[in-house]
Amino acid sequence: MIVGTAGHVDHGKTALVKALTGVDTDRLAEEKRRGITIDLGYAYTPAFGFVDVPGHERFIHTMLAGASGIDTALLAVALPEGIRPQTREHLQILTLLGIGRCVVALTKADLAPDRVPEVSAAVRALLAGTPFAHAPMVPVSAFTGAGLEDLRSALSAAAPPDREAFGHARLAVDRAFTLAGAGLVVTGTLVSGTIAAEDRLVLSPSGLELRVRGLHAHNAPARQAVAGQRVALNIAGPKLSKDAVTRGDWVLHPDIHAPTAALDARIALLPDIARALRQDTMVHLHLGATHTMARVSLLDRDRLEPGDATAVRLTLARPIGALARDRVVLRDTGATHTIGGGIVLDPFPPRRGRRTPVRLAQLRALESADAPDALRGLLAVAPGWAERAAFMRARNIPAASAADLVASVPAIAAGGLMLSPAAFDGLRDTVLATLARYHRTSPELPGLQADRLRLSLPDRPPLAGFAEVLEALRQQEAIARDGPWFRLPDHRIGLSPRDEALWLAVRPLLAAERFRPPRVRDIASALSVPENAVRATMKRLARMGQSVEVAADHFFLRETAAEMAAIAAQAVDAQGRLTAAAFRDRLDNGRKVAIQILEFFDKAGVTVRTGDVRRVRTDRLGVFG
Repeated sequence: MIVGTAGHVDHGKTALVKALTGVDTDRLAEEKRRGITIDLGYAYTPAFGFVDVPGHERFIHTMLAGASGIDTALLAVALPEGIRPQTREHLQILTLLGIGRCVVALTKADLAPDRVPEVSAAVRALLAGTPFAHAPMVPVSAFTGAGLEDLRSALSAAAPPDREAFGHARLAVDRAFTLAGAGLVVTGTLVSGTIAAEDRLVLSPSGLELRVRGLHAHNAPARQAVAGQRVALNIAGPKLSKDAVTRGDWVLHPDIHAPTAALDARIALLPDIARALRQDTMVHLHLGATHTMARVSLLDRDRLEPGDATAVRLTLARPIGALARDRVVLRDTGATHTIGGGIVLDPFPPRRGRRTPVRLAQLRALESADAPDALRGLLAVAPGWAERAAFMRARNIPAASAADLVASVPAIAAGGLMLSPAAFDGLRDTVLATLARYHRTSPELPGLQADRLRLSLPDRPPLAGFAEVLEALRQQEAIARDGPWFRLPDHRIGLSPRDEALWLAVRPLLAAERFRPPRVRDIASALSVPENAVRATMKRLARMGQSVEVAADHFFLRETAAEMAAIAAQAVDAQGRLTAAAFRDRLDNGRKVAIQILEFFDKAGVTVRTGDVRRVRTDRLGVFG
């Protein structure tokens, strides 16, 4: 059980933790000199792990870093002074972070025992309307020890259920230091999953790889740590150093390393702030132990009044690690007041269409804390599909559990997409109607390639997922495929007997020297056929997809064009650059022909030319089948 202190400066939080644990959490020389907590402090007993936070208003950002991930709050209110400004602000922060348990310590009871009824009534009024309305209150004196046992009992009674260790490992880093003989150590709260010695993880958002050499859980050596524990990791990596780690980083499984510079969230403004939040206001954003600036774009209005809530796009000053259901706290531009907070709905939002009714409906669906319910709601609104990898990463669903989640919705998995059955049926009907219309207007052509077919649809799913949808339709025999072209099963293209006879004679000539085939005039001469007749037949075959006209009157077999595209991808150097000389050497067909082929690939989008070098677009390698 992790307990986080809260309360105004000099209300006895650190003294109380020392009385409970015997540990002085003020470890810095300046803290000793000034008599106040400046940085986070930690102390442990067999039952509790304490995170002691600063109470001074200048160190609210530090308090936020420590408060994230705690199970129960220990709110200190000094009896001589009663409720003070940071008492209120800390309470607001605890509420915004979704911390559901609190114990109130009425400290310094030896100095003002007569004020217990008055301060208790004031605190109870302050807690009214919060999740802590019925929190126990215990008068206590760290100096005399009075009330300490009652406080321990109250804290034990406020223990939450054990956190589930579901999901990939994710630890919020709040401290990094080096130890002689051990090396680099990071500490933080393990938010999800488990971590064991020798695990290979990632420091996010930097992406540095690391290995766990050893660990402590709850201040004791352990072989494994589980979600909900305070953890110290002794880590090593080729590029790791103390300077490479900052408060707010995450140590996590590689599958959920996906820094993001934008979040869609639902936020609420505190009811007692002075002014409304206007469009594109800059704020200080706190998530986990991370602190960065963010611009708030309201998605369904232009002004958010105090006490109201709405969906927003948070555009961050720098990429951070974030997942769905993470809590955020917002402070004003000057970092003088907490103004509100909320919950992340989508950490990987689309760049366009943020304020459309469709997007707002998607965000309403994503408000569900239950992943199957969220996916079911998401697939129930347009366009009826979701990207599988993004959803599973956002919800921290391991690959081993993803199939069960999809089946429970139920949804149809097709490549990188998850579709509702209705959306799959609608997509199938649209594909069939599009192909039928295309065959009516272009009966001489073989069909449509996947990307052009996708672009003709009202909602354009990602190409990779759409290709799997087409493959599923092909297996159902709803459509047929000829190389890269998709068609209806009953669509046929026929050649005239004269063209068919000529093609039977031409094809072996093109195949014999496949990388350096004869031109139209050479074919006409070899077969004693008029040049115009050969040209007309070859152009008809190119429209049918049997051949490819690389240059004027220079035709290649379609499968040869596909082979040459693969060779171009293989001929790139270590920097991914393709030169005409390297391509020519692979084909052994002369510089002039090699350049003609590369220029044709430029037009087809297979290569992109910059100066004398090209880069191969791997996503276009299948354009010829």
